[in-house]
Amino acid sequence: MWQQPEAELLSLAEQELKKIQLLRNEKVAGGFVVRLPRTYPIYAGNYKYILSEIQTYIKQFENLQVVGRYGAFKYNNQDHSLLMGILAAENVANPGKHNLWDVNSDSEYVEEASVDDATTPAKETGIGKRRKALQFLLKMLSNNKF
Repeated sequence: MWQQPEAELLSLAEQELKKIQLLRNEKVAGGFVVRLPRTYPIYAGNYKYILSEIQTYIKQFENLQVVGRYGAFKYNNQDHSLLMGILAAENVANPGKHNLWDVNSDSEYVEEASVDDATTPAKETGIGKRRKALQFLLKMLSNNKF
């Protein structure tokens, strides 16, 4: 895929958008491919300062939503990236409703919860926030909002 011509990648993207029903028979007005080697987030040195410079620069674009691991320059798993996408879509309808930089900004990182966590009320901890986000996502999916 890394070696495919840009036109093929754009065509593939359009086909996949139709496959997941974000597009029906509409045509994509335009697009481009950016090939960046070594774009995985790296937490080293003064990365927080550098990230804050990137965030400040990006804020000047009113209609730009940065989503996912590569958009936000930080580690996001699939759940985080899906949540960022949903919140970004809500921001289109209600600009500024969600700060996407807050997704996965917990000081802790937990991939799994214990049985006790699943049976107790969700706290405003990393686990509680993720549980609420996943409940919201499941509700949206069950109501055919996607």
